[in-house]
Amino acid sequence: MKLNRDLLLMISENFQSDRISLYSCLLVNRSWCEAIVPLLWKIPGQHILLTEKAENIIFNVILSHFSEESRDVLMKKGIDLFTGIYQKPSFNYIYFWRHLDLHLLDKIITRNFDKSDITIMRNELLKLFVNNNTNFISLFFPYDYKCQVNWNIRCFSNLKYFYFCNDIDQNILKELATVSKSIKIFNCDVVDCNDISGIIRLFEVQKNLDSVRISRCDKYETWQSIEEVLIKKAINVQNLYLSYNWNFDVDLKFLSHFINLKSLEIIECSRPPNQNIHSFMMMTRLIESANVQLTVIDIHFEDIFCDFEDVRRFFQAIYQNCPNIEYLSLPIKDYVLIEFERLLINCQHLIGLVIRSERGLQYKNLFEILNKSSPSSLIKFGFSLNRKFGGKYKLLRSFLANWKDRHTMLLQIWPVNYILGHEKEVNRLYELIEYYEARGIVKQIDWGINWCYESEESIWIEKRCFY
Repeated sequence: MKLNRDLLLMISENFQSDRISLYSCLLVNRSWCEAIVPLLWKIPGQHILLTEKAENIIFNVILSHFSEESRDVLMKKGIDLFTGIYQKPSFNYIYFWRHLDLHLLDKIITRNFDKSDITIMRNELLKLFVNNNTNFISLFFPYDYKCQVNWNIRCFSNLKYFYFCNDIDQNILKELATVSKSIKIFNCDVVDCNDISGIIRLFEVQKNLDSVRISRCDKYETWQSIEEVLIKKAINVQNLYLSYNWNFDVDLKFLSHFINLKSLEIIECSRPPNQNIHSFMMMTRLIESANVQLTVIDIHFEDIFCDFEDVRRFFQAIYQNCPNIEYLSLPIKDYVLIEFERLLINCQHLIGLVIRSERGLQYKNLFEILNKSSPSSLIKFGFSLNRKFGGKYKLLRSFLANWKDRHTMLLQIWPVNYILGHEKEVNRLYELIEYYEARGIVKQIDWGINWCYESEESIWIEKRCFY
């Protein structure tokens, strides 16, 4: 019987990303059910979009695990969760839970309980989840989280993924830093943060940082603190994402410390005073020193304000030093299209390409180069179409028509500015893409109609490092 169960576990683990198949296995027999339940209950909290109905079902299962003591505490506060006969669950589902998403739990509580009951429900849920029987690998803090957490070392010593939204009590993070030192992926939003001492402390004690994502830095003092701690951990970091919304000069010289970097993403949310001149030069030097390691480069500036020679050198640095590049996202101007074509010819492992909206870009020339020189591996495209593109759908039609003898493409389009609110233009674009979908040239289309700097990352880039 043990052999059969071990075999079932091996089979089920190969299908753990296929939730529908896993769910159907529950109904085979008890042995199958016992093998599958732990895998299914690792899923909640993994940044997977759930319907409101699914969230409520999960929450009812959670409530069924409340101890008699917790039920009595709630009853004394007038919260009666169990109007019928209480039935103990068949499994201890909380034991299998691996992703503690406090945002998900808060959202369900807020939807189902009065404001006066939210704090006590939070406390009882934390008692349930934070105990000697749970062992989490990811933790997500929502915005403005105030509830105190008992940082049980068994629960949090194996954390691998940490997600944090701004304006949290920094003492909570300092306490977490005493038990959690093995985080690999560190993801935080620091907009409007006046105090990041807890973030810095938690960052400093980590021993295995692999991926770092700092979003929406908008204060110079905050940036100084982040830069200092990033330099300390630079040698181990392989994936780095920075998005900023500053109005002060920042020099990206610190990037030179990241000698083992494989993925670099820099998003400029508003134009700094130095107009990215120095930033562009430093990124070029980083790419030149990275040799063959970089496989992902994602650069998003509002516009390029560098000399022609600096931009040309940037493109040259990519195709001369990063032959293994797989995903590339960057702004392009007309005067570097020659270098861009050389990049396509030299980077034969390129899978995904995002072209940022840019002033001074002739789409006709761009599409012709893509048709002529794209490597056979390149099948995933993202385009942000600006006002200059306007209604020039013949150019896009020609590009798609000339792709007919290549692999089917995955396409993502962000119609920027000119098309938003213009139903006629949107419908024309829809009809054009649907035409080529029907003919097998476009396999999948993702529309980025709700375009903004944080949602631009296409779905095929998004899963790469931080999720």
